[in-house]
Amino acid sequence: MPLMNDLKMLQKKSDEQGVLSIYLSTDFSSKSQQAGEWKILLKNGLKRLEEYVEKSGSHDELKAYKKISAEADKAIREQQANMQRSVVLFASADGEVWTEKYLQVPVETEFHWEKTPATDQLEKLQESFPSAGLILVQQRDVAYVDIGLGEVKDEMQYSWELDSEDWKEYKGNATSVRVASGSTQMDELKHRFEENRHRWYKSLASVLDKKVKDHGNQELYLIGSKEYVQDLQKHLNKEVTDVIPKNLFSSPSHELLNVVYDENVR
Repeated sequence: MPLMNDLKMLQKKSDEQGVLSIYLSTDFSSKSQQAGEWKILLKNGLKRLEEYVEKSGSHDELKAYKKISAEADKAIREQQANMQRSVVLFASADGEVWTEKYLQVPVETEFHWEKTPATDQLEKLQESFPSAGLILVQQRDVAYVDIGLGEVKDEMQYSWELDSEDWKEYKGNATSVRVASGSTQMDELKHRFEENRHRWYKSLASVLDKKVKDHGNQELYLIGSKEYVQDLQKHLNKEVTDVIPKNLFSSPSHELLNVVYDENVR
């Protein structure tokens, strides 16, 4: 489940024994992190919380904390090979909550053990890296990418086909799926599409509008050649945040994130 969906659930959660909240910086672009500083931060942060619970909590609460913190420590260390820029983890003593994410966006290292999840930093991340829809246009191939909090959450590709004279949908979240279509009838295909592209972009726009609405995208970016992007844009109901006149159709997803967020997120 995308982290922004988890946030809504976390904001409603409470546990009388406690909820563990971890924000851990694991940014390997930092020399200290390359030396494994995150492991020390994780060990010390969990230890300090244990000392706090030992002094102020009950025997049952301490027992619950030790169990949850050991599980969190093990889970994070096992994902060392998949580390990106940060780890965000929430776990409740009653077992109802376990949210564990490895993000491409930076966080400030923090550890909390409270009755409710510590979501303040997560809410700030949502403001800095909001839910956005990216629409990439490359003539008769169009891709929709749903992003938020430095994550690619969903991805669809639409390719116009000559035989059916309609758009065919492909679902996938890997760059290998997002490739320009080919055809043995290339000249005819190109000619027919160019003749009718205004009409066919209009038919696709309603599909894209629904995707943007269903995913709750706060922002919308159009990426591609101005000529084709403008043809599609005029048929969209959602206000466009920005137009990026670059050919990024086959680019890796993290490069798309970098362009939209205007910083390196991986």
